[in-house]
Amino acid sequence: MKKPLMNRDMENTAVLPLPWFRTKSDFTRQLSLEISSSHVLYGKEVRSIAKREDNDDVLFQVMNTAFEYAVVHLTWTSNDHSSGVFPYTELYTDWRELYENRLLTDSLDYEQEED
Repeated sequence: MKKPLMNRDMENTAVLPLPWFRTKSDFTRQLSLEISSSHVLYGKEVRSIAKREDNDDVLFQVMNTAFEYAVVHLTWTSNDHSSGVFPYTELYTDWRELYENRLLTDSLDYEQEED
């Protein structure tokens, strides 16, 4: 699979590679139910922007931090996870890092599973 070119507008306009899709659904409430005060996203302003179609991973934009994006595997429980480890979260400093190291990798894995 050929890597698409990146540009500054891709963050807001690019069609995301499968299995990711942009969403207008707001997953911030569910996130707040699941995280404890020891979680890396606790107290951060976030906005959900995409979701995987094949699992419970949600992409959040994170405001006013050293990292701009977080992929969170929501557990869909109403209990916070006091350890701070769950829900499992991966952080990305910018769109390029997220796109190249997560979205494209997920897409390749997804395509191989479909074959």
